[in-house]
Amino acid sequence: MKTPSTIKTLALAIGLGLPLTALAEPTFPRVSVWTAYDTGSTYYIQASALGGLLREHQNSNIRIIPGRNDVARMTPLKSGQASYTISGIATYFAQEGVMLFNSNEWGPQPLRVVSANFGGQAIGLAASGASGIETPADLEGKRVAYVLGGDAMNMTTAAVLSYAGLTWDDVRKVEIGSPLEAIDSVLNGVADAMPGSTGNPLIERLSGSPGGLSWVQLPSDTPEGEAAWQRIAETVPYYQPITATEGVNISEDDPWHSGGYALPILATMESQEEDEVYALVKFMDEHFETFNRQAPAASGWSMERQNFEWIMPYHDGAIRYFKEKGAWSDDHQAHNDDLVRRQEVLANAWGTYMQNGGGVNFSSEEWSDFRAEALESAGFIPGLL
Repeated sequence: MKTPSTIKTLALAIGLGLPLTALAEPTFPRVSVWTAYDTGSTYYIQASALGGLLREHQNSNIRIIPGRNDVARMTPLKSGQASYTISGIATYFAQEGVMLFNSNEWGPQPLRVVSANFGGQAIGLAASGASGIETPADLEGKRVAYVLGGDAMNMTTAAVLSYAGLTWDDVRKVEIGSPLEAIDSVLNGVADAMPGSTGNPLIERLSGSPGGLSWVQLPSDTPEGEAAWQRIAETVPYYQPITATEGVNISEDDPWHSGGYALPILATMESQEEDEVYALVKFMDEHFETFNRQAPAASGWSMERQNFEWIMPYHDGAIRYFKEKGAWSDDHQAHNDDLVRRQEVLANAWGTYMQNGGGVNFSSEEWSDFRAEALESAGFIPGLL
């Protein structure tokens, strides 16, 4: 949808007989507020690098609000205090109204992807080499780290378990206070396996320990593997197959068949001004090479790496640029429209639930059931159960 300023400019250009190519490019705000992970994190550094480029080339500044947890990063976006967030998969949890966003203060949010870092980082389960765990089926009855407050990490474990048709009920849950403590739990023999990734340098501690390191394998290149990944898609839909050939105890000859997803995700609300998002996506594309040199682990932000058939809809401003570049197809648009319809189903379900008593006596379990029923009735797989 064109903004009033765009319509005025169009009318002026037509009235003066100017070609549409003479129209000015959309401008950036003088200051834009973003939320990100804590100072010093890779994602904060990526946001800072992009902010430096915008300041240099567009005289536009990014003010970054660091947030210690998912809710802290999403709250300023929801309230309008921030325009964008560079966050993890909790962005998807907020869209769905699940995990920390399954509360009467939240519910499903109308979020849109601006861009996402599909860097190819493999995420899955790391096990002690002494545990005998090599496949998801080997996890049955074993001790698995459960990170308190670590929804993303625990959902990774749920995905790996579902590969073998297992759930948390089939393993011995070891509650851990933090990701760092999860590594210690395996090193100290308290747990047999924990969620880990090729992007975590602390995994080397497991590799160098007496027990050693074993990556839990999730192959997808057989009929059995395809069926197992279909089970994952129904449980954790954002988790997709990735074969890692670089990392601790990983090589071309000894790859890790695992999964992963975009980290981080640059997102905004559906209501964010279209021209501004268009300008931002265009800027990121045109300055990508410099951005990639200046920021760590930034290669996945390239336009060629974007996944137009993932689990969250792109913003209309981003789509406009993708179309200009010839990267956006009718199939991509149909998929995006379906994702928008999913958000509409969620919003309607939330409104109905809150009006029918949820606003007074909210129950996370009741909302979860109501959400799942609404999505299934509309032909969607609920996921995240």
